[in-house]
Amino acid sequence: MSGMATARAAAWLSLLATTLVVAIKLWAAWASHSVSVLSEALQSLVDVGVSALAVFTLRLASRPPDEDHPFGHGKAEMLAGAFQMLVVAASCLYILGQAFLRFRSPEAIRWDFGAIAMGYALVSNTLMARFLRDVGRRTGSTVLVSEAIHLKGDSLASAGVLAGMIAVGATGWVLLDPLLAILFAVLALFSAVRQLRAVVHPLMDGALPEEQVAKVRAVLDLHPDVRGYHRLRTRDVGTDRRVELHVTLDDNLTFVEAHNIAERIEEEVSEALGGAKVEIHYEPHEAETEHQRRSHRSP
Repeated sequence: MSGMATARAAAWLSLLATTLVVAIKLWAAWASHSVSVLSEALQSLVDVGVSALAVFTLRLASRPPDEDHPFGHGKAEMLAGAFQMLVVAASCLYILGQAFLRFRSPEAIRWDFGAIAMGYALVSNTLMARFLRDVGRRTGSTVLVSEAIHLKGDSLASAGVLAGMIAVGATGWVLLDPLLAILFAVLALFSAVRQLRAVVHPLMDGALPEEQVAKVRAVLDLHPDVRGYHRLRTRDVGTDRRVELHVTLDDNLTFVEAHNIAERIEEEVSEALGGAKVEIHYEPHEAETEHQRRSHRSP
């Protein structure tokens, strides 16, 4: 199974698991009469939409380049990932608002029903988040990693509500529920903001991490046919990484020889980065050096 097919299958599994979690939370909200459980159930309805978005986005990102999108559709994943983190942040703010309302107006609840539902949600989302994180890292899928962060945030919120339910049952102090929900919602909010910052960098065509750029330079510096190189540019496009550069070769090479050498360099750079897409513009070294000296006043 290809990396994209694996990512799509994982996204579908996440959607099914999240739908079941939401159904159980809605039942618990009705059965327990708990405002905190209700707010968590309503927030989780957003999870279904986000998981469905992940499935749609992976289908879109897997489309080949076309006339309108000559570089492919890979950034659809990044846009979806950014949207996911914004939804997580909004959901956390909503939970905080509901928790404060609950804090101001405490009332008796069926804590046992709420605890059962939150316990199931915590286990399900934690396992699914780990699974999506591993698949996302293995396939390079931004949207799956974002979905894993999303579910992790939901797990933290569920843990807060679960702890509150158990504490209320043990002590009878209903204010423990909203206090813990506030704590875990804040933690999830910080996690979402951190992941959003990580997604914005590639959306702005930011360069690949320095350690990956160093691998590119190592291949070029050690290659016997490379006389020099410049205009090295890298970027992340969803599941694809792209490298573009100019390489100077010996002036006496024929066009065919230079072309074949450039293709071999492209293959070596791509292999060093685990399958990146590499495009090289090759030039005669002495002629290019003279051109740079005359036209651009280079030394």
